[in-house]
Parts: sequence; structure tokens; C-alpha cells
Amino acid sequence: MTTKELQNSIIQKVLRTDDDQLLDYLNTLLSEGDENKIYQLSDLEKILISESQVDYKSDKIISNEDIISRNEEWLKE
Repeated sequence: MTTKELQNSIIQKVLRTDDDQLLDYLNTLLSEGDENKIYQLSDLEKILISESQVDYKSDKIISNEDIISRNEEWLKE
């Protein structure tokens, strides 16, 4: 499929949808290519980052391998 055909196919699908959530997502996704736009963290994201930094500095971290192992054990229950 050529670029032009793919673009037209996507446009037709967008025109047919009434799903506002999907359209909002597509709009956000396509807007992310705007190099002049700076992402603004939400208040929740700022809080989570701060908490993560405190945990990291306090050595209260768990390796990815341990998390995966714990999740696998939990799923077996």
C-alpha cells in the first residue's frame, strides 16, 4: 500500500467513526509530532515522580526481575 493509499484509508476510517475517545486519542497522537509543543506534566504525574525520587534516594526500590517474579507468583494463585 502506498503512502497516499494508506493516508486515504485512514481518513475514510476517521470520517466513519463516531467514537469521541478514539478521535481524541488520534488527535493527541498526531499532535505529538509538533516539535514546538512542550509536554506539561499533570499534578498527579508530578506527585508520582516526586514519590519515585524519594523512594529511589531511600533505596526503596524493587528490581524489574523481582516485580515480574512476584506478578507471576500472584497470577498462579
